[in-house]
Amino acid sequence: MYKKLGSSGHRLSDEVTEHIKMLIRNEHLKPGDKIPNEIELGRLFGVSRPTIRQAVNSLVSQNIVEIVRGRGTFVSRAPGIARDPLGLEFILAPDLQISLAEARLAIEPGVARLAAENATEKGLGKIGECIEKMREVVHEHRIGMAIELDFHRSIAEASCNPIIMRVVPIILDSILNTYADSNPTIRDHGVALEEHTAVYKAIAGHDADKAFSLMQTHLKNSHERLVRRKSDKAS
Repeated sequence: MYKKLGSSGHRLSDEVTEHIKMLIRNEHLKPGDKIPNEIELGRLFGVSRPTIRQAVNSLVSQNIVEIVRGRGTFVSRAPGIARDPLGLEFILAPDLQISLAEARLAIEPGVARLAAENATEKGLGKIGECIEKMREVVHEHRIGMAIELDFHRSIAEASCNPIIMRVVPIILDSILNTYADSNPTIRDHGVALEEHTAVYKAIAGHDADKAFSLMQTHLKNSHERLVRRKSDKAS
């Protein structure tokens, strides 16, 4: 399946890197799956262990694989997506969270529409589980931003669109990374739960137009709540 390496002008470890990517694709390895160890890869490609090690390190830097000490090398959770793909670390805008909220408003209503059209029973089950976890958080008067974002992530997954399934989590992870400055309240979570539940019911009922409209309303309200909290904090 894999040709002997070293015949081209490319650095040998770079060739191995590309062949390991091919191996992951050809074997349909999923996030969390283990790839062959250094000895097995060396035999497969006919190269030395140091060359394999260089190639694996390159894949780690690209977030395609991750090394778990004592266990082996595994396909990353989001293969090929950098830790900070939007470069937020270098964006100095004071209203970064508001910009993220506006981006979500432009994207996620359409994602909800696709989810209503394409969601499987398994996909709907994941969204429903998020609703139940949010209900527990609200009932216990706690603040849990992560579970709210998991709800939106599960809708992206339910869209069954592989591009959306990769793009939306990038935005959601970015929001979680700036969470400390957003200052949500317990009341905000209670209101969000009601809005989320309405969106879920529309998706479960495969009502695409209603899912779009309710998600749009929810994100507009979320944007307004964020602006209000920032205004209150500044005053």
